[in-house]
Amino acid sequence: MTAETMDRSAPSPALHAPATRAALSEEHHFIAEAEAIALGSDDLRPALARLDDWLSSLGARLAGARLSSAALREDSEIARRIATANAVIEACISDWPRQRDALRPAEALARSLDQAVVLLVFGKFNAGKSSLCNLMADRFAAHGLEVNSFQLDADGRLEPCARFTEGATETTSRIQGIRLGQRLVLLDTPGLHSATGEHAALTRRFVDCADAVLWLTSSSTPGQVQELEELAGELRRAKPLLPVITRSDRYEEDEIDGALVKLIRNKTTADRSGQEADVAERARDKLAALGLDVALLRPPLSVSVHMARAEEESPAAMASAGMDRLYAALRALVSPALAYRSRKPAEVRLRHLDETVLGSLHVLLRPALEQLNAALDDAAAQLDLRGTQMQDDVWRAIAPLLPDLLDAHAPERDAAGVRRSLSQALQSAWGEARDAHFRDYRLGRDGQPAPFEPAPDIGFEEIVIEVEGTRQSVGVDATRLHAALEREIENWVAGAGSHAREEGAACLRDVMADAARLDAVLRAHEASLRDIRNDLRAPA
Repeated sequence: MTAETMDRSAPSPALHAPATRAALSEEHHFIAEAEAIALGSDDLRPALARLDDWLSSLGARLAGARLSSAALREDSEIARRIATANAVIEACISDWPRQRDALRPAEALARSLDQAVVLLVFGKFNAGKSSLCNLMADRFAAHGLEVNSFQLDADGRLEPCARFTEGATETTSRIQGIRLGQRLVLLDTPGLHSATGEHAALTRRFVDCADAVLWLTSSSTPGQVQELEELAGELRRAKPLLPVITRSDRYEEDEIDGALVKLIRNKTTADRSGQEADVAERARDKLAALGLDVALLRPPLSVSVHMARAEEESPAAMASAGMDRLYAALRALVSPALAYRSRKPAEVRLRHLDETVLGSLHVLLRPALEQLNAALDDAAAQLDLRGTQMQDDVWRAIAPLLPDLLDAHAPERDAAGVRRSLSQALQSAWGEARDAHFRDYRLGRDGQPAPFEPAPDIGFEEIVIEVEGTRQSVGVDATRLHAALEREIENWVAGAGSHAREEGAACLRDVMADAARLDAVLRAHEASLRDIRNDLRAPA
């Protein structure tokens, strides 16, 4: 960015003089220390290599953990659940290159701001972000430092822009920034609460480059802690958070030349202290509820940009408006911000893997696995009932046939024929009952139930009478054969039912084991990514 293309606020003697008189003010110390910041970074190559290896391992393990539905019919509910889970795995893995490309603009922005500490100015559209940024720009310019304003295009390129527009409605349609001197950048966002989804999406895309967060909240509705939910991603990166209560002023009536007029004045010290304590308490509670480190929260403070400008930014006006306290807080913020900055490239990659890669799997694959496991549990609970229903159907189909079969084969005393006919009828009835009650399974992959082979030692018995000393056959008795065959049928039907239940249970166990292996892959990589995160953030 050149002098011709950027909006520079040249130092003016009128503004520079107060800065000279206030040489020992917090503002003077902060600006001097900001310019003297020594920037450095850790050797992140090992951490970045670990992150790359982690992603490769996750892809390979997921591909190897795809679920099998070989023992199920394709139109069964469980097979459909399996197909859904496998499709999610395929879609997630295939989308990783696109997701990685989407990260590049944010990485490019971070590189373009590599020589500065970047503070994200966050808040609702009426929180006074642009006003505070402009005031700080004026103060840096008053100290003779170069001030450049810029905005970001959708690809993360910096474009020159004019001074930020201030207003009661949302005036920021793009992420804007101000470079204050050589070592400090303020990013003013469209607001994650923006009424337009495009603004919110743009903000989320680039917040990774920030090293610390200034959370601005208006004193008219201070500490709207639900806003912290939008910052949760930043705070999970261990970025420090400084709450700033803006517009800490009020209207009062006064008499001037005999007329009542409304004047704007700073809020009292008591009012400011009360609001700061309230914001601190509710912010701590909210961070704890979100599972975030409460230690990241800096003590809130109140400022009034309007009152700071009321007397041409005089030292007294700046102090009474709370700006001295703000500069002191910013001085304390620099050290933890630098700690984050030193590992920022790895943190950006880590966030991508955590929230985008694992996040997609959590959003898409976890529910698919839960639905699959629920379907498996339901199917397992139904196995006994299905087996019993199958046995009843086979018995009801065969029992009425037995008397007719016996009658048909009685003339020839063909007990073997009865057994062959029964065996054929049982196999047919078993097939129909299997299709009715175990239609989701490919039963028989380990063979049909054992053939119906009743004991051959019982057959038809002759009815013999003695007439005038001569024994004569007058018919056939099938009573014992009928009873024996009934017992054999009952035993076979019970065995066939057990066979079907066991085959179904074996199929479900296989799918459950596959689902457990897939879940274990996710859990193992969640744990290993936590280890990388902990190592990255561990004190040197």
